[in-house]
Amino acid sequence: MQIDPVIREWLRLAGQAPSSHNTQPWRFRVDRAGVEVWTDPTRSLPVNDPTGRERIISCGCAVLNLRVAAAADGQGLNVRPEQAGDGPFVRLLTGHHGGAGQQDLEPLRERIGERRSWRGRFLTGEISPDIVETLVHAARQEGAWLRPITGDERREEVANLIRAATAAQWKNPAWRRELAQWMRPASRDDGLPVGRVTGGLARWSVRHLVPARAMARGEARAAQAAPLLLALGTGIEGPMQWLTAGQALQRVLLEAARHGLCARYLNQPVQQADWRPQLAETLGGGQPQLLFALGLPDGTSHPTPRRPLDDLLKH
Repeated sequence: MQIDPVIREWLRLAGQAPSSHNTQPWRFRVDRAGVEVWTDPTRSLPVNDPTGRERIISCGCAVLNLRVAAAADGQGLNVRPEQAGDGPFVRLLTGHHGGAGQQDLEPLRERIGERRSWRGRFLTGEISPDIVETLVHAARQEGAWLRPITGDERREEVANLIRAATAAQWKNPAWRRELAQWMRPASRDDGLPVGRVTGGLARWSVRHLVPARAMARGEARAAQAAPLLLALGTGIEGPMQWLTAGQALQRVLLEAARHGLCARYLNQPVQQADWRPQLAETLGGGQPQLLFALGLPDGTSHPTPRRPLDDLLKH
């Protein structure tokens, strides 16, 4: 089937969504009724994400980008999550125009290419309460909650959970091997970019050399120093809620990009069963799905590689 150039552009923008280790675990199928977004189990992270939760969240981010791209062209997409095969997929049906929801999404189109993740330091300075409220509202519009983690005591509690969970990950040889596997030359179209010459050493260091305790301290310090530390979650747990969380995350990230803010993910306590309940209790209940910092990068952020669109099509 020949894909309309307008829809190809929608799909290209959908493929700019964030994903764990930049795995880009989505597939698209186009028919006359609209677009389907599927998770791709061949691009899973069995150690880091054994249930596929983050894989489905990543696909939710792609769904939001697709909705934004369509809204910018005056098209509404009716979102219908369904269950099949290895997990949920989303059917986005075209067929209506206008509407307040589209008007809210349309301005985010130009932010898709500006959204960045950031692993370096953030510039100091508080983020305006008005911006924070805008982000909270963005998550709420997608059916999720977003809670700023404020106050020295609560920040320290969350930082301690991040420290413990990070240490556990880095003490796991299988987790190190999986991370190293996704560290790839910048010329590749997925994964975490490393230098062509230095990449081998970087991967060996991740597998054998990087001290777990030092990584844990660094992640905890990043949480405590972040201009804004946020948890995003849902009321209950399940694949459909993970799709909701992904759409909410991406909407928050695109709103944040309006103000030049980048995200640094600190998901270690959410990724591991030993610490997730403690994080939920610290946050006041609910099901935390993501933990991340936002701030202005102290440097230049760069986009990560992307797979060609034709590789993302499901036939």
